[in-house]
Amino acid sequence: MPISGTVSRRLLVCTVAALPSLVTLGATRTVSADDGSVHADRAIAVSFPEEAQPEASPQITGLEMLTLALVNGARASRGLPLLEWDQTMSEVSRAHAAEMARRGRVSHAGADGSSPNDRLRRAGVKFRFGSENIWTYWGKVPDQGPSTMHAAMMAEPHAPGLWNHIGNILYTGYKRIGIGIAVTPGGVQYLSETFAD
Repeated sequence: MPISGTVSRRLLVCTVAALPSLVTLGATRTVSADDGSVHADRAIAVSFPEEAQPEASPQITGLEMLTLALVNGARASRGLPLLEWDQTMSEVSRAHAAEMARRGRVSHAGADGSSPNDRLRRAGVKFRFGSENIWTYWGKVPDQGPSTMHAAMMAEPHAPGLWNHIGNILYTGYKRIGIGIAVTPGGVQYLSETFAD
């Protein structure tokens, strides 16, 4: 599944070819490839807040970009505003995902006993409320990891006041997201998604 991203001063544009029909953000546009061929593509734009304008491309992996597209696709399909990619929150998410992978254990608690909000605050992220989704994928096809984990979270019951994975993804009070996916040498993926207002 081809995935690429480009950054302007305030905008991360994720171009994802052949995403499931769940993610149909933005208008279909014609894109010219380096070899001169032309194809239709869908673009997903995520804006950065003024105070978090990147000077260079944020470090985002293809698996993380796909996860961002799936989360924002779920929100867009319900008329909710898209979540903005937050590089600092993503670094916190990546560190926790890597720790879970090293420990071979999926847990909101860090090895030092920290909570998701503790880790965000230590990194200097300012917020009133936040949360974290964590999951793991043991399948054999790496590109299916994000969609498999996302589908499992979205299959949970969704109701006001029910704080679960889908509740975090669709909560209207959240404005920013950080995503980290660590992959073990055996191919197991550990996911941490952090959310904040």
